Amino acid sequence: MDQKQPLNFRLRADVVVRRIFWCFLGIELLIVFLDVFVNHYEWSSVVSIRRMVNITREDSLSNWFSSIQAIIVGSVIWLIAFAVRNQMQDNHYKRKFYCWACIGIFFIYIGIDDAIKFHERMGTACKVLLARFAGSSDPGILYSMYEAFPSYSWQMIFGPFFMAMGIFLLWFLWKELSSKRLWYWFLVGISLYVIAVGLDFVEGLDSGFYKDAGIAGFFSTEDYRIRHMSKTLEEFLEMLGTTVFLTIFLENLFRLSKEWKINISAKS
Repeated sequence: MDQKQPLNFRLRADVVVRRIFWCFLGIELLIVFLDVFVNHYEWSSVVSIRRMVNITREDSLSNWFSSIQAIIVGSVIWLIAFAVRNQMQDNHYKRKFYCWACIGIFFIYIGIDDAIKFHERMGTACKVLLARFAGSSDPGILYSMYEAFPSYSWQMIFGPFFMAMGIFLLWFLWKELSSKRLWYWFLVGISLYVIAVGLDFVEGLDSGFYKDAGIAGFFSTEDYRIRHMSKTLEEFLEMLGTTVFLTIFLENLFRLSKEWKINISAKS
């Protein structure tokens, strides 16, 4: 039997990145649409359907999608790390490899965290532990900080870690991204994350915040509706930020080499 000719697939990197961006953005807009209309405005009378598309629930479509998103970003960054490792010539490249690997682990952690709501649950656990010091003569500085912090306790506990990681990303990617355009897009992505965390901070304030601030009255609606739309916007911005990161790192990965080849050989 004659040897079959190998199959060649040619993909333009810029086209792939652009299509992935628009595909993910379309999914995110669909998730928002389903949450707002099918869930919040109850276009569906089936409770289980509304729960599935409710963007605030842990077992919803949006939570699954955002978790997968972040894990994909982490996987792409690991590919960058391996590509850098193949270019190793000295300890300089070795340090680059470990930095990229740490960033990849961080994004994979974000995906897992999203899936199991790790930081929220750890924040609640710390809140319960700190509450035991209430009424004692010397509750300690941590309890005093917890009492003074106006929003969710997880932000007080995990905030310094995320802030430190953000500073590291800014410093490292300023040097390592293959073009300044990617760096500016990275600033867009990190800004979307910051705004999302800010909305989450506001959400954790007193339940009547939107009413007291006049936001509900300005839009002539109820406080609970504003609160839900704020949560929807927060989740959308987070997903959009992750999509921006994905396109940045994909483009950076493709720029590390002019051509990528994958060879799959069948047994002779």
